[in-house]
This record gives sequence, structure tokens and C-alpha cells, in this order.
Amino acid sequence: MGKNPAFQFYPGDWSRDLEEHPLEIEGAWIRICCKLWWSDTKGKLTKTIPQWARILREPEEKTGLILGYIEKEKIGDIFRDSNGNVTIESRRMIKDDRGRELTRLRVQKHREKSQETDSNDSVTQMKQDSSSSSSCTKVHTNCPQKEIVDLWHSLLPELPKVKEWDKTRQSILRARWNENTERQNLEWWSKFFQYIRKCPFLMGDVDPPPGRKRFLVKLPWVLKKANFLKILEGDYE
Repeated sequence: MGKNPAFQFYPGDWSRDLEEHPLEIEGAWIRICCKLWWSDTKGKLTKTIPQWARILREPEEKTGLILGYIEKEKIGDIFRDSNGNVTIESRRMIKDDRGRELTRLRVQKHREKSQETDSNDSVTQMKQDSSSSSSCTKVHTNCPQKEIVDLWHSLLPELPKVKEWDKTRQSILRARWNENTERQNLEWWSKFFQYIRKCPFLMGDVDPPPGRKRFLVKLPWVLKKANFLKILEGDYE
């Protein structure tokens, strides 16, 4: 599979993190991020100062000052070795890539488990059919509560984490799961949570009215039927 041609860009985070820094630093960091994305180790790249200077299109002395600023202000992580190599890391890019990999593994594990369950159900059904032609068993798909909550944490790490998942919240999630067969797989929930990222209000990227706190959506709020339908209908996009 080829490398994804695009990486996620968070306008709200970018504005909050870099609005107090010089414009040349913003430009340098986005150019560095593009190189980090195409690195064999996504989010991490090692170059010499002359090589970084060519990437930034600046003299070596100016490049050293820019990298020093990025390191001092903790915009990115920078490491130097005795051979003159400079390694730059983007914490967000590394975290996002790790989250995608964890999501892929969870989806794969859930799919394998579902296939195993379907196989066992088929064997059970065959035994029942052989013992009684009039018997009929309806197979219910269980809602993977923990896996969906884990997807929320890994795909939307900047939003509030779920601290308690009681029976009431389990019941609401189960209701959303059972309402539509299209939702009865982790791929659907992964896409749904990624869609929430496109909604500035839900991500806290909309300035609140005077005297009110910035709104950050929580998973229990998302799962309430009225809110859930509004998100699906694009009301917050």
C-alpha cells in the first residue's frame, strides 16, 4: 500500500500553538512537517545541518537559529548526535500514526473475532437444524463497547476522555449500535469519529460567547439520539 498523500491538519491546534511565534517559524515548521510525513519513520527525520538548510531554503547559520527556536519553544523535539546529525520529531504526527496503527489492529482483531463467532454460530445452527427442522435461532451481534470507547480515545485524543462507562452509557451506545446494521462494525465508528473532527464546534474550534466556556464534545453527549442524528445530518459541519 502506498503512503497516504495527505496528513491531518488541525487548524485550531495550529492557531493556538503557533499564533505567538514569528511567521517564518510557522513556515519553517510546516515545511519540516511535510518532510517528516514522507520520512520512512513517519514523524521523525534525521538530516545534517546543510541538508536541513536546503529544505528550509536558508543559510546554515539561519537554519541553526530556526531549529534552536523550535527546540527552545518545544514546537518540535530536536536531537543532535556527535556526528553533526540533527533529528527532528513531530509529537502529533507520531501520536496520530500510532493511533492509526492501533485502530487498524483493533479493527483486524474485531473482524477475526467476528469471523470466528460467525463460524461457531454456523456450526451451532447446523446442529440445531439436524435435531429439529422447526427450530430457528436468531443471532444477535454484540456491541463492542470497549473497542468503540478506545477508538474515541485514539482518534480524538484532544477531546475529553471517558472516565466511567456505566450501565446507562452502555445502554445508550448499544441502542445506537442496534438501530442500524450499517453501524454494527468498527469501521463505521472509526469513520464517524473521524467525521467529528471536521466539525469545528464539536472540536472546540469555535470561540464561545462572552462569559461562556469553549465547548468540547464528550462521547456520552454524542451518543444521545438527538445529538447523534444532528451530527449525522451535518448540522455541526
